[in-house]
Amino acid sequence: MPFAFLLAMQAAGMITDYMGTQNQQRISDYGAQLQQAGIQANIEQTRLETEDESLQALKALRQNLGTQSAVFAARGTNPGAGSAVVFMQENLNNFNADERTRRMNLLGKENQLRGGASIASLNQQSENSKMWQSFSQRTANRFPSSLPGWKQGVSDLKEGFGLTSI
Repeated sequence: MPFAFLLAMQAAGMITDYMGTQNQQRISDYGAQLQQAGIQANIEQTRLETEDESLQALKALRQNLGTQSAVFAARGTNPGAGSAVVFMQENLNNFNADERTRRMNLLGKENQLRGGASIASLNQQSENSKMWQSFSQRTANRFPSSLPGWKQGVSDLKEGFGLTSI
């Protein structure tokens, strides 16, 4: 086979390898984008769950305060004085403490999910770097880097440029 044809085949293989590596990175990037979107969806879902918990707690507080007001009215107790105020204030304080706990838990979950997203992004970048490093090694290894290597390549050329002779 002519030497130029064999070099052209090797160049075509390198171009195909480049295009394959580029396609592999593109698909990997799409996967990373899907993963990031999933993490963002989890963050939003966590926010919604926390808001729903707050809403349910607020409904329970209103029912409790309404029941207490009705009981105090039935007893003839002034809901704005004495032990009635203490009970209502205690319920409000409990609600506020629970709300602060819910907010702290929400922030913790969001930070955990965002940390996972950052780690996933770093892993993606690392994998892309490894992929391109492997491509550059494969490309560089196709050509000898020393005079004895070129001499070996020329002698291999006589035998079909690294191909098995017939």
